[in-house]
Amino acid sequence: MSSVSRMVAGFKREGEAVSPRRNAGIVYRHDDDVPFLESLAEHLDGILYEGPGATKTAYEITDDDHGMRWAILNDGNFEDLLSSIFTVSNAIKMNGGSPNLLAAVFQLDFANHAVNPQVQMGTGFVNAYLIYRFDRDSYYPFVPTGDNPGERDRETERMLGSSIRSAGLKTENAMTEWLGLWGIPF
Repeated sequence: MSSVSRMVAGFKREGEAVSPRRNAGIVYRHDDDVPFLESLAEHLDGILYEGPGATKTAYEITDDDHGMRWAILNDGNFEDLLSSIFTVSNAIKMNGGSPNLLAAVFQLDFANHAVNPQVQMGTGFVNAYLIYRFDRDSYYPFVPTGDNPGERDRETERMLGSSIRSAGLKTENAMTEWLGLWGIPF
């Protein structure tokens, strides 16, 4: 997840505006046979609030309309948010939940110029999600244009994908693997 931090810093060094939001999430398949996932909220108290380096990142566990469960994290410090996403996903992996992990999702605002260099600087922002697929070990952008499946801006995703790849982020090569996640609960 530190690669996301380097990507954001790289955009800023190049004079491009990118603003991470306060929320990120981990989406996973709920499984009653994985005790750690069954009591994830209890474990998160210890993971996020106790011991040296505790980030005190706020969290919420919620189910979406597609039958998936989310651990939504909220932190005003983006580095702490990244660290918390990394720590929580590693804890899930180490406690039998690895096959259940689907994605880590970050919400970012990119300057229009960062998405399309032909657009004049200072002309607004594109709200996008940066999705990390655990099974593919890679990132890709997602720009929904509505709440219904299929409503997305593929052209902006393609340009943004090129930008994040150029910024050094391991980006999923096959756009057919850039799966949409409609109804992200943050």
